[in-house]
Amino acid sequence: MTKYSINFMDLESTLDASGSGWNSAQAHGLLCGRLAVLGPYAFSVCVEQIFENDTEKSLQYHECESMLENIFKDTWLQLVERQSEFELFLPDDNLSIKDRTDAISQWCDGFLHGLVTGKRPEKLKEYLAKDPIDAIIKDFLEITRASADMEENSEENETAFNEIMEYIRVSVQLIYEDLAEFRNDATDQKNKNTLN
Repeated sequence: MTKYSINFMDLESTLDASGSGWNSAQAHGLLCGRLAVLGPYAFSVCVEQIFENDTEKSLQYHECESMLENIFKDTWLQLVERQSEFELFLPDDNLSIKDRTDAISQWCDGFLHGLVTGKRPEKLKEYLAKDPIDAIIKDFLEITRASADMEENSEENETAFNEIMEYIRVSVQLIYEDLAEFRNDATDQKNKNTLN
C-alpha cells in the first residue's frame, strides 16, 4: 500500500503534458536526492530543475508543481520519522516487470542527479566520497543500467526486483541519516546569511 497521496500515473501524465522531460520515478528520485542534501529547502531547487524548459509556466506546470509538492511533503515526513517508513514512488505492480524495472532505473538516475548536481561544496564532496555513500552511489549507477531479463522465470524477476527495491529504500534512508550533519551545517549557514 503506497504512502503517497498522488497517483503515479496521474503525475506521469501531467509531467508529460508539461513537456518537462522528466518522468514520475525520475522526479521522485531527484526529490529524494535533494532532500538528502538540502532538507526542506530542496523543493524549489527540484522544481526549477524539473521545469527548466518550461519558461512560460503553463497550466500543467502549476498542476504538476502542486502534485510534486504533495509528494515532497509525504517523502520528507517518511525520511524524517526514521522508522523505515520510506517508500519509493514507483508504478503499481499491475505494470509489467519490464516497465517497473525501467522505472526503478530512472528513479536511481533522478536520485543521483539530486545528490551530485548543483552547488557541491567541498564538504559535501567529502561526505559523498566516504563509505557507505560512495559504494551506494556506485551501486545506483549500476541500477540505472538495469533491465529485466524476459527469458527468466517471472517469479525470479519479481524476487530480484523486490530485492533491488528494498536495497534502494534502505540505502536512501542511510544516506539521509549520514548527511544529517551536512544538512544541519548548511541550514545554520543559510540562517546566518539571512540574518546578516
